[in-house]
Amino acid sequence: MEGVLIFDQNNDLLYQNFNDAMRAKMTKHAIDLGLMEDEGRNVRTDLDSNVLIQIFSPLIASQRIMMCQFDNAYTSVQMENNLNLVFDEFLGYLFIQISTKDVDQVRRELGVCISLLKHICGPNIYIIKNDTKKSTLLTKLISTYRKLYRINQGILVEAIEQLLVNADVKNTVVTALQAATEKLKQDPHSQRSHSVMFVGNKFLSLYSSRQAQALSPADMLFLNLFCQTLDRGEGCKRIESHVLFLQGCSNQATSGCIPHIAHISKLFDDVFLVLLIEHGNINLSGNLYDVFFALQKLRILQMQMDVENLRPAFDSLESYMKHTFDSLKKIKYNNPDTDDAVKNFSGRWDNLRKRYNDFFKASDNALIVKIESNMPMLVESLKEVFKLLCAECNTLEHGLQRVSDIADMVEEKLTEVFNFLQVKSQKNFSMGSYLEDFPGLVHFIHIDRNNGRIVAPGLDQEDSTNVLTERIWSMVELSRTYLHKGHMSMIWKDITFSYGYFLWFEDANGTALKPKEFPDFSTISTKPQLIAGILAGDYYQRLIETCFPRTAPSKIRCYELYCVHLGLVTSTNVLEHCRRLAVTITDLTGCVGNPIDLL
Repeated sequence: MEGVLIFDQNNDLLYQNFNDAMRAKMTKHAIDLGLMEDEGRNVRTDLDSNVLIQIFSPLIASQRIMMCQFDNAYTSVQMENNLNLVFDEFLGYLFIQISTKDVDQVRRELGVCISLLKHICGPNIYIIKNDTKKSTLLTKLISTYRKLYRINQGILVEAIEQLLVNADVKNTVVTALQAATEKLKQDPHSQRSHSVMFVGNKFLSLYSSRQAQALSPADMLFLNLFCQTLDRGEGCKRIESHVLFLQGCSNQATSGCIPHIAHISKLFDDVFLVLLIEHGNINLSGNLYDVFFALQKLRILQMQMDVENLRPAFDSLESYMKHTFDSLKKIKYNNPDTDDAVKNFSGRWDNLRKRYNDFFKASDNALIVKIESNMPMLVESLKEVFKLLCAECNTLEHGLQRVSDIADMVEEKLTEVFNFLQVKSQKNFSMGSYLEDFPGLVHFIHIDRNNGRIVAPGLDQEDSTNVLTERIWSMVELSRTYLHKGHMSMIWKDITFSYGYFLWFEDANGTALKPKEFPDFSTISTKPQLIAGILAGDYYQRLIETCFPRTAPSKIRCYELYCVHLGLVTSTNVLEHCRRLAVTITDLTGCVGNPIDLL
């Protein structure tokens, strides 16, 4: 049983997603409480928002009090019958997931849910309430993630598998993607663009125009999830077009919220072409994104009556607002609705700023009430400006013929390698080629956390119940538990297998780096909580920043390696195999060092 609920700041329900078992349980509970009549109810359709609001209002009110008055909100509640509730918050919106899964797994899924929502809505989460298309898309994305998490090792470790091809195939694909990007650039509005190719759940290649902002590993993983979602059920149309909000790399000034027009084309079976075009003014979208967070920070401080920190928080908001209006001055828009929205936004900001200045001069807490009454109006005008200038695209359907022509061109260029890619989509490579050199080695997963890609032998994706798959999944979960406690390397055994896990760092030259002290996140209070992965926040980026505080994170590289051996293999052989396996993968990817140096 599992379900997801999203509530806004006024405790209004924006989104619900229950599976049949949870919906039936909630319906029965509503009937027991007298909120519904037990007569001919359809559990798939009859559990409306008002009923859920009444059921969850006491819990939400308690959560708000714990967060606002004590800054100590619930993270989870464990109930009888193995039912768990997990809470998370984003921009004042409360996310609740109910599930019979372990709390750690539920927390991960809820973090992924927030990430998926950010990618399709940006910071304007409220739009999910009335936009049926986005609401349905979020439901499908969550379903796809849950399914793939059980059977796909890339989704398990939150990285995308790198499809290994020979130089001739790679050159053919890169040439096709380069031609696609050049074709896109013929439109003056498509100068900043990317052409990406996925083969099933694997990454094949990327070509970007020079002006385009680099994509983050989380963006690439999301895009692949997006393609897999569109291909499920009725299948992907010839061309699907959407406005998406990618986060970009953290070392970019515009990272966090970069609007893109995404055209997804299915060329052959399991071969997807994704054309990404940066939409609108990315400086403006980034500044508006910062304003959303600054306003939420002020709102929390006011509810907590933290007057001491109110001034610096307001100064940050004022700085973001200045950057926003500087960006707005550089934009040309001939839409009267947009002009009115910008003027309204400017007027409400001037009014709120005056209220704050009066408060800072008089230090009268009664003035906080006037500020709080004016803030919602500013937030609404902020949403409208973001919607008109960043989220809406009147040209989404325009140019589809050009996109279709580009897809046809790429498809033609790939005809000669079509059969090869089709075979590769099923299995990248098998363990057979490694058995002779590594006797006793059963499986391995190598992860380059700098680009979020893995190299691993294929598994039977349709069978999540075989012994090896079960052990790999439990191995990853166990390693995360110990990594959270500060352990970078581990070797352990059960009756059948021996397991090894290694995490290490290198500089740009491939020289191994050792942190003076590896952080124990289990004893560190962090908000949001750190989870090993990249979708619910880049854990590895923050790990690098913590381990090497005096070095620019962009100069540090992070890698992980999992190995599964037969139980008879000794620990000494496990270490030796890992050392040689790292060298072997270096020959394939050219980017792996030696983890055994750090043991």
